[in-house]
Amino acid sequence: MGHQLLKKIIAPIIPYVTIGFGLLLLHNAWISIFAYHIGLIIIIMLSRERIPLKQLIQSTNYKIPMITAIVGACGGILLYLLWPLLSIPPDINIYLQSIGLTQKTWPLFIIYFVLVNPWVEEYYWRGYLGSKSKSLTTGDIFFSGYHVMVIAGQVEIIWLFAVFIILFFGAWFWRQSNRISRGLLSSLVSHITADITVICAIFYLTMK
Repeated sequence: MGHQLLKKIIAPIIPYVTIGFGLLLLHNAWISIFAYHIGLIIIIMLSRERIPLKQLIQSTNYKIPMITAIVGACGGILLYLLWPLLSIPPDINIYLQSIGLTQKTWPLFIIYFVLVNPWVEEYYWRGYLGSKSKSLTTGDIFFSGYHVMVIAGQVEIIWLFAVFIILFFGAWFWRQSNRISRGLLSSLVSHITADITVICAIFYLTMK
């Protein structure tokens, strides 16, 4: 398989294929996230271009990861505060149960999501598909876009645009923090705190 075809075309769209297969076709959050992560790992394994795993914990300036961690945590706080304005369907809990997120499975999903997702995504999006450009890139667009697909149908269209813009510039911000600190630690810790606060906010707001 051609390297450019893999990296420039297949790699950016594989998240859409795997998420679409698991969530939109099979309506199962577990299959969706497993397929997504497996898809990313397969792409990385097929690629000739791999960055050292140790870059995930590298940073030449450890003040930057501390700052980005705080910024990431703001994601869940912002979601909690804006929840009443998002026009979330009142039966959102029924929808979550229909895709496999019940009171029994939610804790397991949270643990997996928090412990695995940030590492796989950062290595893939900011590592393998990363860029040292100071400008916004197509990679930022693809990263933001697949998140919008996940929440489509659950919030008003205007909020889909808002989420897209926030994550678009968020992806750019993470790349810049990595570029300055010369490693992936800055975006990783920020991604971890963002995932923790966001998933816990969703759990609390939908299960209470």
